[in-house]
Amino acid sequence: MKQKLILYYDKACPFCNHYADFLKLKESHELHLINARESLQEIRSKCPHLDINDGMIIETEGRCLQGTEALAYLDTLIVRNAFLGKLHRIWGFAPWLTLPLYRAIKRFRKIALFFMGKKHRIE
Repeated sequence: MKQKLILYYDKACPFCNHYADFLKLKESHELHLINARESLQEIRSKCPHLDINDGMIIETEGRCLQGTEALAYLDTLIVRNAFLGKLHRIWGFAPWLTLPLYRAIKRFRKIALFFMGKKHRIE
C-alpha cells in the first residue's frame, strides 16, 4: 500500500505551483496536492501549530512538516532521475544552504504575487 502524502501549497504562486508539478512521487506515494487558499480550515484543523504563510506544509503519517523540514523530507522521497531529483542532488539540502535558499524563495514568492496582483498572505 502506498504511503499517503498531502502537500498544502499556494497554487497562485508560480514557484510553489511549479514545484508541486515537478514532484515525481505519484509512483511510490499516494500524493494529494491541495491548494492552501481553498483549504485553510482543513490546514488549521490538521496542523494547528503551523501557519501556511510560513511555507508549504506536508502532512504524512499523522505529522505536519513545514518549510526546510518539509523540503528535507521530500528530498528523501524524490525520484533521482527526474529533473527535480537532479536539482535536489546538486544542492543536497545542506543545512547551511537550505535555510537561506528557502528564505530567498519565500521573498521571490511575495514579489511575484505582488506583480501578479495577488495577496501573498493566505487568509
